[in-house]
Amino acid sequence: MKAITFTVLFVIVVAVNSAVDFSSCARMDVPGLSKVAQGLCISSCKYQNCGTGSCVRRRGRKTCVCSRCGGGGGSWPSV
Repeated sequence: MKAITFTVLFVIVVAVNSAVDFSSCARMDVPGLSKVAQGLCISSCKYQNCGTGSCVRRRGRKTCVCSRCGGGGGSWPSV
């Protein structure tokens, strides 16, 4: 029982301290994953009924910025 408790606590501490960013644009600077990050951002924005989206840096953090949100999403991108 102590081993399970220790393992769970260890996983929680590592997850909190690692500062891993799970946003769709987190890997926008990686050469092979930049297109994937852009596609995930666009898909996320389409889900929010926006026209398109793009990965940008804001306050030092990579984030997805949606635009053309008034008129709806249009067609889904082909990835």
